[in-house]
Amino acid sequence: MKKVDLKVFGKARSYPSGPNPVIYLSHGFLSNSNNMAPCAALLQQVLPGATVHRFSYDWKQTVLRSGAELANLVFNDQGEQRPIYLVGHSMGGLVSRVANAILSNPADFSALIPFLSSFDYQDDVNWLKAFTFGMKASRRINGLVTLATPNSGAIMQGQVSSYMTLVHWAVNQVTSLQHPSVQDLTTDRLFRLLQSFGTSTPTLSISGSRMNRFSVGSGHILRATGKLGLNLTLPHDSLVEDVSVDLTKSILPNELTFHGDAPYVHLRAYENCTDVTHTSIHQNRVVADYIADFVTRT
Repeated sequence: MKKVDLKVFGKARSYPSGPNPVIYLSHGFLSNSNNMAPCAALLQQVLPGATVHRFSYDWKQTVLRSGAELANLVFNDQGEQRPIYLVGHSMGGLVSRVANAILSNPADFSALIPFLSSFDYQDDVNWLKAFTFGMKASRRINGLVTLATPNSGAIMQGQVSSYMTLVHWAVNQVTSLQHPSVQDLTTDRLFRLLQSFGTSTPTLSISGSRMNRFSVGSGHILRATGKLGLNLTLPHDSLVEDVSVDLTKSILPNELTFHGDAPYVHLRAYENCTDVTHTSIHQNRVVADYIADFVTRT
């Protein structure tokens, strides 16, 4: 396999020379921090001087709340000023994006809190005010990595705006999925909110294979809606992995590649392979090697 050259991020530096990175790992949907243990172990192997934290959050709550919790954790880290990296798997990548926006622009985020009802986040207003982000100085994030992250929403959204309402309705017929986080994955509210920011954080997004667990779920959705007399066409998996994950092809302009000036690379873990699935991408050595290469350059 020919590896993608990450020279856009700069010349590689050898580690452990100079400050060693602090890496915050965020797990995905229907998961917890234990799921990121293999990723943490791999990163410790390829970056032995790194300090790796597995961030734990409630996947049921809004991505906005989870991102604020991660940002607050980083703000409260009073250790030496070491390079900071945010790495998120699946929905955890969205959590990391929110945290990055807050850390880079705490005053701007604080000023936006009173107006969150216009983004349908009215239930989070008082909770977010308690963090007093407006009183904090910005923190530089040296790099952001998203792994199989639905940066334009999950496949259940259909990636086509005309299907948003229908699929959101279908998903919410399943009681187990009636959580605020699902709304972030199946509507555009989170992505409209992130449009309010611009950052310069170097960013790497990595896709898995053409097969992922969302594709399996799409079959169930098609059958269920068919029984209701609804004709719904969902896209091929590759559209989700290559388009939804790729920030340069996002449905709405984003805070990184559109409103920001961040150097950015999107790549597949393996160009022609179906072994790296959505649920295993963060446990793959090649992926860890890419992250390490990224860290040495940023």
